Amino acid sequence: MIGDSTAGWRLRTLRKQAGMTWSQLAGPEFTEDDIAAYEAGEETMSPLVLGILAERLGCSPVHLQHGVADQDMAVLRSRADRADKALRDGRLEVAVQKFTRLRSEPALPLVPQLRWQVEYGYALALEATGDRRAAIDRLTTLLEQVGSEQVEMADQEIRHREQRISIALALCRCHREVGDLGAAVRVGEAALEREEPLGWTDRLVELGATLLAAYMERGQYARMAQFNEQLLEVADWIGSTRAQLAAAWNGAAVAMVLGDRDNAELLSKRALRLQEERGGRLASGRLRMFLAEHMLLHMPDDLVRIEEMLAAAHADLIAAPAHPGDVASCELALARVDLVRGWAVQARERARQIVRHRDLVGPVAVEAHELLAAIDQTTGDLPGAAAAQARAAEILQAMAALPRASRAWRAAADLHGQVGAADQEHRALVQALQCAHM
Repeated sequence: MIGDSTAGWRLRTLRKQAGMTWSQLAGPEFTEDDIAAYEAGEETMSPLVLGILAERLGCSPVHLQHGVADQDMAVLRSRADRADKALRDGRLEVAVQKFTRLRSEPALPLVPQLRWQVEYGYALALEATGDRRAAIDRLTTLLEQVGSEQVEMADQEIRHREQRISIALALCRCHREVGDLGAAVRVGEAALEREEPLGWTDRLVELGATLLAAYMERGQYARMAQFNEQLLEVADWIGSTRAQLAAAWNGAAVAMVLGDRDNAELLSKRALRLQEERGGRLASGRLRMFLAEHMLLHMPDDLVRIEEMLAAAHADLIAAPAHPGDVASCELALARVDLVRGWAVQARERARQIVRHRDLVGPVAVEAHELLAAIDQTTGDLPGAAAAQARAAEILQAMAALPRASRAWRAAADLHGQVGAADQEHRALVQALQCAHM
């Protein structure tokens, strides 16, 4: 329950300004004694009561409860929307700055829905800039807060549930991206255990697809295959394009991992068809890139088709326009195709161009330097490979992706050892041990 004598005073003031009696304000839902008790601060007003009375008084529940002017709320909402747009457009520093300023607004905690939008957007902006450990901290706190909040109206409960699922999805993804697959699985499974009894939704299928990716990367192939079948069945039962796309998108990758070419082809075509129905060149480009990258990893024999898919993905991403990190990932995949073909010199030149001319942060920067290390190993440039691998390890450590950083430092140590750079080898091993114990 919410309310106090200050809210009661505002209720009385607004009622008198509107020229209403207790009886007129009460309507069929309340008695005159109820209104009198609310005005005197003897009874607290629930969110449902606040909503009904605010509508009759011609103001917002926030204004009635906290005295924040509707105009001020409109300005805050507009600022939050602009911060979201900056994030969607890939203007990451601008997005972080806008969200940071919004978080310092005194009125923000008074509006739960707006506070959620800002805190969630801030966490996603941190993730996008590569600061996934900070994003994990924010998302963990936000999930605890949203999970403890109570709502009374059905429409608010639906929105509240979607918020919980969205936060859990982002948290699962961040844990997976820093290499903490155990935490990713725990978060995803806990969310499913909490939400599945309430019924499947599009967003819950998308959370399931994120959990499925964690099973895949963790090597839990039996659980992955079983859960993949469940997601495909649930998506068909829901019947929405959004749910079916999420299930087919990751289902195609599962089929590739399992070596099921026929099913991989079927689900890939299905995902592409569903994405075409939904529209949007950004999502189309990301899907084509995702499928091509998994084909290159698990079914690399059809390089012509893979390159065609990546070229189409690149065109979509440029036209969208996509975040520079997405474009760079696609270009790195094309460099990887060159490497698989045996065109190491062309692959190295392409990868170096990306590092020089793209503003790489986070996982994309790691991907670029690890690819350069692989290319340099192929061409026999072991000192170059060691330097590139060490740079990838440094970025992972800065991201607090400690399990992956430890593995990367060990790989760098091995390369330094192969060229007889004992000091660098020792330093890399020390860093690997530090990351492993942090």
